[in-house]
Amino acid sequence: MTNSSRRQAASRAEARRRARYQATGRLDEDLDSDEDDEPAPASRTPAGGGFLTRLFPPAPPLPGKPDPLADFRYRGLFSGIASGLYLLWRNPVAWLLPASGCILEIVATILTFMTLLAAGWLGWQRPWVFGLATAVVGSVIFAAIWASLIGQLPDVAPEYSVMQLFVAFTLQETFQWLFGLLGGWYGGYLRRRSITAPAQSSRRRR
Repeated sequence: MTNSSRRQAASRAEARRRARYQATGRLDEDLDSDEDDEPAPASRTPAGGGFLTRLFPPAPPLPGKPDPLADFRYRGLFSGIASGLYLLWRNPVAWLLPASGCILEIVATILTFMTLLAAGWLGWQRPWVFGLATAVVGSVIFAAIWASLIGQLPDVAPEYSVMQLFVAFTLQETFQWLFGLLGGWYGGYLRRRSITAPAQSSRRRR
């Protein structure tokens, strides 16, 4: 809407207000005093943003928590990196303690890959298919466990929480399926190599 259109709409609204006041017998001075006392309308936040903004709306700060960078004064080069290092230094427990869980994650990743190798080794007919099938079945079991836990989540913006879980699950399990395809193929490759290697070495000895 252009500026002239806005002015025309405002003048028409003003004329309608004055006509209503005159119909009730009130004077123009009363109208002006009411307009002065009328609070300014609250500014409306423009709706917009992309798909990610609608999927993950901005979250308010934690209540009762102070500004974590209130004492941070550096504003020079790479201030973003410096502020992150400052926060890590101020709260080491928040990242050192969870870092110990990475050991379990590494062990779980190794066991998962060994399982996919075993699927490709045993499914020698088409190893990558067996590896992919193993990953898909594991995803179904994982999804069933998560579905049973969704009902126990706190009721905070449920229209977003379910969608967020779905997106995170899809991204994670897509990578898991590719991982299963690769692991199954490699398991079949190792089996073929273990069979062909002794035959090749015996031919060399002859």
